[in-house]
Amino acid sequence: MPVDNLPTPTVPAAIKKYVSSIQHPVALIGCRTSGMSQDCCEYDLAVLAQGRNQVLQAAGHAVELVHINELKDHIADLSGMIVLNDIKFTLSSAARDFAPEKYRRALAAAGKKSMISSLFYQQRMNEAKNPVVAAMWLKAAAYEFAAGSISMSGSRPMPLHELEQMRQTDAGRMAEGVKIAFECIGLERATRPAISRSLEAIMELKSKDYDRDLIMSKIKHLLDRRMLADCYYYAGKVVSKSLAGKGDSFHNRYSKLVQLAMDLTSDLGHLQKLQRSLFRAANGALKG
Repeated sequence: MPVDNLPTPTVPAAIKKYVSSIQHPVALIGCRTSGMSQDCCEYDLAVLAQGRNQVLQAAGHAVELVHINELKDHIADLSGMIVLNDIKFTLSSAARDFAPEKYRRALAAAGKKSMISSLFYQQRMNEAKNPVVAAMWLKAAAYEFAAGSISMSGSRPMPLHELEQMRQTDAGRMAEGVKIAFECIGLERATRPAISRSLEAIMELKSKDYDRDLIMSKIKHLLDRRMLADCYYYAGKVVSKSLAGKGDSFHNRYSKLVQLAMDLTSDLGHLQKLQRSLFRAANGALKG
């Protein structure tokens, strides 16, 4: 069953009360609308206004405010939204306009964008002089391929749940590529010691990010539940996203921290072999 068709959970009264104080259109988005959420998951609130994204608490519930300006640029994220505060019926009108075919096109476009990002990161890998930085870019490319495969299979990628989404999804012609991506990510190294070694480095790398505590609580939740593969995948995913936005000087200066946070190997010959396979998979997905 596609994850987007799972039963929609009830929105807690505390969340609705908090939303009533926001003077802008607000909708619940993310995994809390999909039926895949876990206890550690926050309530993602899309706020149609300019502002600073932030994580806060509402009567014990973690809430992340995600500000958006143009609805048309977020069709894949907003489809399936639960409208909570609809000034001038802005969101209700948009929801009616988000026809299934438009949603499918948005997902397909997002999937292709991820595959292009995968190819770009692979190029960054080949240009890297530092083996650790090269390994980092390959792992980032693999995460982009994984997210792209989910989108192109008709579902919205949700970082904490991506591994479970791929377990539930028939990847079809991309199945071999997904297998290669998992090898690039290193899921076979998903052990408690490996994750524990990464935690301090992740906290350091995310020290100035507004969502650090939320992310660390999710990692701890998965670790406590012995969901080691999901935990390893998610931890690498969030670090990869953070590092992709930083420059080469940062990667090289803090290469030891990067290596610890992402649990990277430096066998360049093996990494290059994996990269060639991932390149063929991403290129094939785009040509589809």
